[in-house]
Amino acid sequence: MAEYASFLEPDETAYDLFARIVVDPTRTGIPFLDQAIFLRPGHVVELVGPSGCGKSEILIQAAASCILPKEVNGVLYGGREENSLLLDLDSKFDALRLIQVLDAKIQAAQQAQQRHTPQDSHVLEDCLQRFHLMQCHSSFQLLAALKVMKPVLTSLQSKGGVSLLLVDNVAAFYWVDKAIRPAAPAPGQNRHNMPETTLTLQSVHAAVAAELQAIMQHHRLAVLVTKHAVLSASNQGAGGADLWAHREFLPQTWHDIVTHRMMLRCIPGFPYRARLPTGQQQPYHFQAKLLVPLSLLLGSACLVLRQSGRQHCWLGRLLPM
Repeated sequence: MAEYASFLEPDETAYDLFARIVVDPTRTGIPFLDQAIFLRPGHVVELVGPSGCGKSEILIQAAASCILPKEVNGVLYGGREENSLLLDLDSKFDALRLIQVLDAKIQAAQQAQQRHTPQDSHVLEDCLQRFHLMQCHSSFQLLAALKVMKPVLTSLQSKGGVSLLLVDNVAAFYWVDKAIRPAAPAPGQNRHNMPETTLTLQSVHAAVAAELQAIMQHHRLAVLVTKHAVLSASNQGAGGADLWAHREFLPQTWHDIVTHRMMLRCIPGFPYRARLPTGQQQPYHFQAKLLVPLSLLLGSACLVLRQSGRQHCWLGRLLPM
């Protein structure tokens, strides 16, 4: 009877269960993104758009929000004080831009609260110590980085934590991988007996998707990735042309793990980050449309989001994928 009684004893209470599985949404610090998506572990948000619409800038802003402190010497900075890990597949990461964003946020918080002291001069340096960059120049290096990332993430989670993985341009090696063809069989050799090519378009993205899913499940992370869009011919036209038309080109194995897709495009008539005569830059002007699976809509048919401000002027629509 004691054996049966021990079997019927609960493993954990409902309070322990919810404390273990329920987590607060991950805030990126980008108003329109946080309003549209409650980012949680296991979510993969794909930012899709042509060059110059602000995809990499969104990743930099999200990284800055992660590494900014919550409070230092009584000054509230509004950050999460976590580590940030960025996979740069395009080799175009702008470190100076990250420093500019951090410096602007730090100075804005200090001026708003009128609390600037010499002890606050180390805030920027502390933020940069929490930022980690991994650059990959091929699909093989990307897979190798994902393989060795698990112990790195374990170390980062013990030193402040990490809840968001950033990937810049998941389609950076698409054309290189697509050009790979199986080698021709040697004279007298049967093609069926040849070893399979490991780095093909399908196998690469299947492996990347599998590794990302394993990382998200083990470390309870959300993933924010960018992807360069291939615009269709109708996007270039005028009148009744579909301005959001684009062609999906990555394999289905990648699309299966994407939970949210946010499409970005520049607003016609507003140049992106055009240089002004004074050397300053214009604010960002772009439109965004958010696509989510029907299972995540929870009965909401359509949600229209609008916001305009000094840094962003955007429009968004929440539609099923």
